[in-house]
Amino acid sequence: MGKLNHEWVKASLEMADNERSKITEREREMHGLTSVRLKCLLNNLCAADSVNYLEIGCYKGASLIAALRGNDITAVGVDNFKYDDREPNKWAPEGYIWDNMKSQLESNLNTYRLQPDVINGDKIKIIEGDFQKTELPANKFNVCFFDISPVDGASYEEFFEHVFPSLTQTSVVIFSQQSNHVHANQLNDAITKYAGKVNAQYNEKRVSGSNADASKYYSGIRVFGFVKKAVSKTAPKALNNTQVKND
Repeated sequence: MGKLNHEWVKASLEMADNERSKITEREREMHGLTSVRLKCLLNNLCAADSVNYLEIGCYKGASLIAALRGNDITAVGVDNFKYDDREPNKWAPEGYIWDNMKSQLESNLNTYRLQPDVINGDKIKIIEGDFQKTELPANKFNVCFFDISPVDGASYEEFFEHVFPSLTQTSVVIFSQQSNHVHANQLNDAITKYAGKVNAQYNEKRVSGSNADASKYYSGIRVFGFVKKAVSKTAPKALNNTQVKND
């Protein structure tokens, strides 16, 4: 293991480019809106020292399980189970979720419950709900995969409003959907808008001509090294020394 820094990120990407990590054929073949390289990257990043992992949009668990495989980490996954790109209607009916999505996630995780040396089920928590409304502990997670669909400019702003406070002082954040130049620009705009709160120390990317490229990094990714900026507090105004005469 090693320190989670830019060098670790670059090494993790280089290994993932060659599909190298601790994941096995079982995780490689697990169905999901992801790819082998992306699974390898998450697994490599989470092999660093003292990782607390957060995944926003865990779908059926393929990327979450890949991140966990063989790594002694604590993980939280958040999903509302309302949108599935592979369903004809995409969105679940009002007031409902896609039960098959949720049950497949649970089934995939349960297959590892009896293998704590591979994945420690006691260190995994799944939260059902919209990430914007989910209460996450402050300053907790140092690796985050933001993988929601559909995504737009408001989604990235909501990330900085609702998810960013749960990240540690320095963190590594992976954003999907970055082969789409519209989404890439929306993310850039959000980072610019929140420049008073966050400093992007580095930015690595892997994109392709497709938004579902199973041979590369699926919808394309950007990996940021974020640092929280100190929020300046307004100094209290000095008291006026002039005495007030009471009649």
